[in-house]
Amino acid sequence: MLNYNSYRNYIRKRFGKPVLKIPINGGFNCPNRDGTKSGNGCHFCDNLSFSPAVKNICSPVEQLKTAINRASGFDLFIPYLQPYSNTYGPVSLLRSIYEPLLEVPNVIGLALGTRPDCFTEEIFAYLDELSARTFLSVELGLQSSHDSTLTLINRHHTFADFVSTVERLADSGIETVAHVMLGLPGETAEMMAETAQRLSMLPVSGIKIHQLMVIQNTRIHQWYENKIYTPLSIEMYAELLGDFLCRLRPDQHIHRIMADSKPEYGLIAPSWSGDKNRSINYLHEYFRKTALVQGSVYRRKTGLE
Repeated sequence: MLNYNSYRNYIRKRFGKPVLKIPINGGFNCPNRDGTKSGNGCHFCDNLSFSPAVKNICSPVEQLKTAINRASGFDLFIPYLQPYSNTYGPVSLLRSIYEPLLEVPNVIGLALGTRPDCFTEEIFAYLDELSARTFLSVELGLQSSHDSTLTLINRHHTFADFVSTVERLADSGIETVAHVMLGLPGETAEMMAETAQRLSMLPVSGIKIHQLMVIQNTRIHQWYENKIYTPLSIEMYAELLGDFLCRLRPDQHIHRIMADSKPEYGLIAPSWSGDKNRSINYLHEYFRKTALVQGSVYRRKTGLE
């Protein structure tokens, strides 16, 4: 039994059977890489990925159908528009991407990865309409609740941007997921704990948590080479992650507890990021040995125990 409220269990209970979430490239851009806010992107992103290679990718519907045909053991599917900012554009563009995906048989909803500053009133209105007829989850890149950190890693949005967007979406009953990184430059354990506490007080439905990875050709890579930044060991990450989970609300579903990559995809460090199964097992064993349970600190602080 897991010591945290996993997304897999949550989504299965909601729909009564396993649901496969399928990453889709919708061909969207990002204001932090197209020059609107910055042309350099976030400091943890690989700038080589900023080349316009989307034209070589098949359509979102073709990607989805191919993945469904390869899937085994699943009858229900949620396309997840993942790369870049998938609410960045006029509503007409969003409709042209979203609606055909929802028409594919056995698709029961949609997940959108985006930034908290990529919304207009017209987009909010469309998402309101969309959520009234299908399952909708909006995943917002936050990384940290500390504006000083967001400035340091070149995010070009604030925590206040995140809060206002989450509250607006929650008012319409739309599920939101916060993406958070542990081990960002300059962040102390106390700062990471504060991010968890802040998220526990917001109408955030789910959390994606992972370690900061050093990826080739990024500013973080430069800092790593110059010994300005040191990535987390898995032992330290386990401690920080455990503390983070304890401070969240028990009902907030956890979409992931780490990220993984490979050297062939640009991974430089930490090396344990390249062995997902072994690292996940280590984290689960750490939770078991320490008897850490999601929401335990939150319950004490709010008097729910």
